[in-house]
Amino acid sequence: MRFIGWNLLCAVWLLVSAFVLPHSPFSLATTWISAIAVGTAAVLSIGRPATRFAITAIAVFLGVVALLAPGMSTGAAVNNAIVAALLFTLSLVSPIDAASEPHPKQAA
Repeated sequence: MRFIGWNLLCAVWLLVSAFVLPHSPFSLATTWISAIAVGTAAVLSIGRPATRFAITAIAVFLGVVALLAPGMSTGAAVNNAIVAALLFTLSLVSPIDAASEPHPKQAA
């Protein structure tokens, strides 16, 4: 569940930052669409752990847009690049539900 929580937190932050930080129309659209896509993929990963690879693709796309989008402020570009790096790192972790794993004290 931590996987889903952290990804949803990043998605909410992306959505908020899309409207708070100065963006060009293109970077604004890509930021909030990426936020919604990450949130959707995180929720869908509950039953399908391989869905996290969609978040990997979204993170790479977001990072490329942060580096190459014209008209994006420096703060918005740095924010999107950091969130993209966090999402990419999180996508490497398998979203196995901690509740399905036996507790260390119960395993013995």
